[in-house]
Amino acid sequence: MKEQLKFFRDSIAGSYSQVFFSDNRWFALLLGVSTFVDPYIGISGLTCVIFSVVLAKLLGFNPALIRNGTYTYNVLLVGLAIGFYFSFNPAFFVILFLSSFLTLMVSAWLASSLGAKGIPFLSLPFIIGTWIMLLSTRTFQTVKLSERTAGTLSHWGSFAGASLVSIYHKTASFIPHLAVIYFKSIGAIFFQYNIISGLLITIGLLVCSRIAFSLSIIGFITGYFFSYFIQGDMSELEYSYIGFNFILSAIAIGGFFFVPSTRSYILAIISAPLIVLVISGLGTIALSYSLPLYSLPFSFVVMLVIFVFAKRYTITKLHLVEYQKYSPEKNLYAHHNNMERFKNDTYVHIHLPYFGEWFISQGHDGEITHKDEFKHAWDFVITDENKKTYRLPGADVKDFYCYEKPLLAPAAGLIVSIEDGVDDNIIGDVNVEKNWGNTIIIKHTEFLYSKLSHIKKDSFKVKTGDYVKKGEALAVCGNSGRSPEPHIHFQLQSNAYLNAGTMDYPICYYLTKEDEKYVFHSFENPQEGETVLKATPTPLISQAFHFIPGMKLNFSVKKGNETTTESWEVFADSMNETYFFCKTTGSVAFFTNNETLLYFLSFKGDKNSLLYYFYLGAHKVLLGYYQGVEIKDALPVSSFYGGVTKFLQDFTAPFHIYLKANYVASFSEVDNEQNPGMAKIISSAYKGTGKNGTRKMEFEMELSNNRLNKFTVNNNGLCITAENII
Repeated sequence: MKEQLKFFRDSIAGSYSQVFFSDNRWFALLLGVSTFVDPYIGISGLTCVIFSVVLAKLLGFNPALIRNGTYTYNVLLVGLAIGFYFSFNPAFFVILFLSSFLTLMVSAWLASSLGAKGIPFLSLPFIIGTWIMLLSTRTFQTVKLSERTAGTLSHWGSFAGASLVSIYHKTASFIPHLAVIYFKSIGAIFFQYNIISGLLITIGLLVCSRIAFSLSIIGFITGYFFSYFIQGDMSELEYSYIGFNFILSAIAIGGFFFVPSTRSYILAIISAPLIVLVISGLGTIALSYSLPLYSLPFSFVVMLVIFVFAKRYTITKLHLVEYQKYSPEKNLYAHHNNMERFKNDTYVHIHLPYFGEWFISQGHDGEITHKDEFKHAWDFVITDENKKTYRLPGADVKDFYCYEKPLLAPAAGLIVSIEDGVDDNIIGDVNVEKNWGNTIIIKHTEFLYSKLSHIKKDSFKVKTGDYVKKGEALAVCGNSGRSPEPHIHFQLQSNAYLNAGTMDYPICYYLTKEDEKYVFHSFENPQEGETVLKATPTPLISQAFHFIPGMKLNFSVKKGNETTTESWEVFADSMNETYFFCKTTGSVAFFTNNETLLYFLSFKGDKNSLLYYFYLGAHKVLLGYYQGVEIKDALPVSSFYGGVTKFLQDFTAPFHIYLKANYVASFSEVDNEQNPGMAKIISSAYKGTGKNGTRKMEFEMELSNNRLNKFTVNNNGLCITAENII
């Protein structure tokens, strides 16, 4: 029962907040209050929402889309319109419920048809539902038009007396004319043609999103003055308050569907004159049928812009939002953080094609053979502590450390070519006729192939046409082709030809070693002269962070003298994205485990919860132990900052993000003699960068028995200790 009530609460709130592209419940409450400045309109809208939520639930519609208001925000607008136009009587409520049902069906239809193409339906169901309602009721004798006058708040006289209405009008007279039109325009979205509703919505918009607030003003002013400049019909703006089309389109284009940036703001400014043209053009047609335009210009322009930009052949710095977070700030900070964290990330992850530590004897732009179109390649050998590639006497191929060492598939793919039958050279000799020697080429995806050359004759464990997995054994290192001593030649190329040129494509994860210390690298090109190795998981660590859907974790959490419990469960959504759900606080943290790293993607919920601290403390964890390795990462501004600091940053964030937050983690001990089967990871979250950063939080994770056993947080003197309860 409690879950059902929570579902209906969220669904009703989502119906209001979705109008302004938000999922903020407090903003939804303020929007709901604003509709009750004219209580008849407010009651009509709320009735429609409750009815449509119940109906959508009974009809078995998508619960997620019911809960976030996708199906019902247009129903709310239709209900508000009916409350504005007509007086309450039995026929009124019949029309109210029928119009709600019709709009709900249209919303479900458009969500399926347009949603499959990635195009939002915006307020089209509201337009369709309201127009049909207005056209049909012209012949209904029992449906009575309301006698209330828009914007005068004359109905207040019966509730609060004429003096309050007089105070309202006197106060309004001190507000600049343009501000009055802005407030009434933003209130007109909910059919509240008064300053009070507009002011409430504006305050809510400012508190909820500084970017949306600034865009609403920029869009409105641009549209208004463009209309004035071309001497258009200002009555639509100053009396019908249709200027809310400028407000909604600016928020939608400048900060919701596009990642907020200088370019998105420019696009939002350009959209305002387009809406003026659409208002003038479609207004003539709609006038002939005595139908108001409402938000049709906004819907038409925004849908057009999104459709056109989604079909671009070249991706520019004007980015469409891929994963909607229902907040311009969250969309921006998440995009910025991902660009910083995964700037060199590739669709196909290419790993080093061997076990152990190998030395790069020739790298990119090498002086021997890696020139011109073949410059993006690596030659790998194995060396000893003296950097020698062989044991004495070094006269035979078997004296070389890398000879007959196994070669591995760098990524999953299809074997498209194998060249075999070339004998190994004697040391110092080369075979220029069969330059590549024995070679294997693997297709990983269209236009991405890997090639391994100088392989030992008859050592292939696979054949052409086989599909191999990442890390599967292919053959062994030899000395065939143009190879004076045993080594591996490894390159990436765009086609399956043996003599194809190389392409610049990074190795996903690897470590470099120097003086028994390791440095972790991600999506970089190993350099000539480096000793490089694959990042291999350590069983203790990889098992402890192996969180799979269905797994449950329960923690006893001690904060000072207070002890509570917190329960998590791992889920996977429809996109196969895994996440922790905290049953205690309702918080959610999305994460990825790619067998090399566990890292978090996003968090939503209670920032006092243990899950939030774990999201920060385990933000990026290497699943293998290597001495001295530090894992560094960037933290999203929206997850780490708050209060006035972030409030001010939000205004300039589309143009410049000056707040920084960073993360670093390392192993303090792993499986030593004193504590066998145990590991400790320490991490810190910082404000700022580098030496100028100030430490904000410190964390320690204790692993034992292949599980996360203990998690400790030090947050500015507040110590939190959580123990995993079996």
